[in-house]
Amino acid sequence: MNKMFLFFIDGIGLGRNISGNYIKDLFSETTGGLSLTETENPVFFDAGVMIPTDACLGIKGIPQSATGQATIFTGVNAAELLGYHLVAIPNEKLVSLIEEKSLMKVLHRQGIPVTSANLYSEEFFKKRSSMRRNKFPVSTLTIKASGVPFRCAEEYKAGKAVFADITNRLIRERGYEIDLITPEQAGENLLRILDESSFVFFEYFMTDIYSHKRNREGLKESVTILSRFLSTVWKTMETGGDTLIVVSDHGNAEDLSTPEHTLNTVPTIIFTRDKKVREKAAERIHSLTDIYPWILDFFGTDT
Repeated sequence: MNKMFLFFIDGIGLGRNISGNYIKDLFSETTGGLSLTETENPVFFDAGVMIPTDACLGIKGIPQSATGQATIFTGVNAAELLGYHLVAIPNEKLVSLIEEKSLMKVLHRQGIPVTSANLYSEEFFKKRSSMRRNKFPVSTLTIKASGVPFRCAEEYKAGKAVFADITNRLIRERGYEIDLITPEQAGENLLRILDESSFVFFEYFMTDIYSHKRNREGLKESVTILSRFLSTVWKTMETGGDTLIVVSDHGNAEDLSTPEHTLNTVPTIIFTRDKKVREKAAERIHSLTDIYPWILDFFGTDT
């Protein structure tokens, strides 16, 4: 069975081809110079395809994280379900939706080995579990619904977990005694995890945080980190005939003229040497709602 790495990057859209678009060159070394800028049609490159993907979901207003991510990981138009775009944390209706249709849960139920690469701390769960309302993001709920264990300190010590910012700088600033690592080292950790699973999910959210703060230097650093990390992972995945997919929930980082999200399409990038896989993706993926069924079809399964 071919493997898949689902790389979710928060808040990257397809903006104008201008110097102020700090993410337009994201992954350009791996895509052969492809510019992540606005386009109406899929753009093929040597090892895959970049597909402009609607994140507005037919609902007025600016796309938000809770509904965008819930749509990606359930295949249900979450903004349409609620009648509006919901920021940050899922409400009860979305929690129920994720518990029922979590992508990782469905794949796991079909006998496909799934896991998340993200490193979690005990502090993360303690703080949020004590709250009366749900305080867990879509990513955590998606993993939890599958029943597979979260990766914590023991997995990290074995080189089988990656912290959300990839290099560990953020977790060190929070007081944890953990070494800084390079994006390449983080990529090797991801590959160890992929050795043991058929589907691996990893979430990176610093792009959205830096964009809300209009932190240009932070965003530039993120582009470098992300590009080096993905390049390391793809070099090995490519030789194994596997597939890497990059997805996002809404635009933001492509336009720092505003600290808010944008109405722009988002890039769905499929890295694969299988021509049929990338052509089918280009034909089928138009909206965030289309990513979920495409992945299920990739694994030859359904809900």
